[in-house]
Amino acid sequence: MKTIFVLNLKSAIKDMYLLFWSIFMPFTAIVAVKIFAPSYAENYVNGIIATSVFFYSFMTTAFVSLSQRKRGVYNLLHATPLSLWKYFISVSCAWSFIAIVLSYIVLFFYKVIHPLHLSFNTILLMTPIILLASLSFVFLSFFVASLVKNEGHLSMSANALMIPMLLCSNAFFSMDKAPKMVHYISIINPFEWFLHGIKGALLVNLTSWCQSLFILIGCFVIALCLSLKSFKYST
Repeated sequence: MKTIFVLNLKSAIKDMYLLFWSIFMPFTAIVAVKIFAPSYAENYVNGIIATSVFFYSFMTTAFVSLSQRKRGVYNLLHATPLSLWKYFISVSCAWSFIAIVLSYIVLFFYKVIHPLHLSFNTILLMTPIILLASLSFVFLSFFVASLVKNEGHLSMSANALMIPMLLCSNAFFSMDKAPKMVHYISIINPFEWFLHGIKGALLVNLTSWCQSLFILIGCFVIALCLSLKSFKYST
């Protein structure tokens, strides 16, 4: 498991999608907020961090998973004593570790550009939230990648799932006046609870944080079961 973890860690660091979605895009958004909407800076920090983790943990890993399946990498698991769930945990932990590091890079860059109070308690509370959310999105990416045959289908499927999750959340716009249907969707939206957890960590609001933590644990379990049940060794 350790070898799989290290190999995936090294491979992920070299990924150009990683640099674009999780570093360039959030950094650009942070600078844009500073220029065009400095008075709303604190309102956007949750959304920028959560979106960065979401795009990397779901979109990037989905394409990596499909690529490895098409190249026959997963078929090699049959020749090893490594069980499927151990492989899943090793790979997902590597990608989630990177997601946690990236989120803190984005957070500290945000602090450099905008005045933002950070405490040790904030870092302590935010880490398990990011870990659970990123693992859930990684397992969800395995599930979606198992349902498609090529990159085109994956792109459409991923967008069909990601866009509603982003729109039915408080990432960048308040849903106070949104239709009731949108509110109902947000209740079962893992991304919204991820945002909720980050906000609870930043404000050191333990009630909000605990609520998000337990719901994200449920999302993690569901996503893991879906990914294991749907996993395909080849296309």
